[in-house]
Amino acid sequence: MTPSIRGFLLRTVFAATGLTLVVPGVVLAQGGDGFLFRQPRVTLKFETGYGFQRARSDIFDFTLDQLTIGRRDFDSPYVGGELAVWVSERLDVAINVGYQSSSIASEFRDWVDQDDLPIEQVTQLRTVPTTISAKLYLRDRGRTIGRFAWIPTDITPFVGAGIGVTWYSFEQIGDFVDFDTSEIFVDRLYSDGQAFLGQARAGVDVSLGGRFLFTAEARYGWASGVLDGSFSDFDKMDLDGLQLVGGIAVRF
Repeated sequence: MTPSIRGFLLRTVFAATGLTLVVPGVVLAQGGDGFLFRQPRVTLKFETGYGFQRARSDIFDFTLDQLTIGRRDFDSPYVGGELAVWVSERLDVAINVGYQSSSIASEFRDWVDQDDLPIEQVTQLRTVPTTISAKLYLRDRGRTIGRFAWIPTDITPFVGAGIGVTWYSFEQIGDFVDFDTSEIFVDRLYSDGQAFLGQARAGVDVSLGGRFLFTAEARYGWASGVLDGSFSDFDKMDLDGLQLVGGIAVRF
């Protein structure tokens, strides 16, 4: 990832994360009433964080061997959202959609051009994970007082599991070496597709009055995608990875 792109993405994540820290304080400072007139039915959440790719298949091994790229260079910021429907006081069905993208500037490790200049290219990995999952809360999220008040629990941990699809693309743009002829050529190498995604998750919700809440969560996903086009000679691409996210949600 180039310094400018990395800086932009990190500033975006830091700004969004800052909002997740500032907004709770604003909500609390406004002195919400701390209860709702009925039990919520839907929760809508914006989330941001960082994703850590496992990156262990042969396409990654080949790329790391030939180019000045490290495995952790495929880690990148994550943004997404969730719509959760309350099934019961302790169970939600949630739909998540997210986006994660890395862009890495590199050069060949063992090759230079005829003027001893580096042979440069950019490698990009993008994923759009979409899942439906069950979230099981380990304690009641609130209690009903009389007929007209629902008071939220301050802290509610949860676990969950889901399935879905991740859309992915792997792209390399720049100069490359033909290992048979030692010639240098300019090209755009590209592959994309979609793959089945399994996911496990665990986190905690922190109530900020009756309507708003802050959530922190860890998710691990399992997926592998078929490579076509320019990378069709490689085995499936490892798309496993860990996401650490935080978000602000509102109950309806």
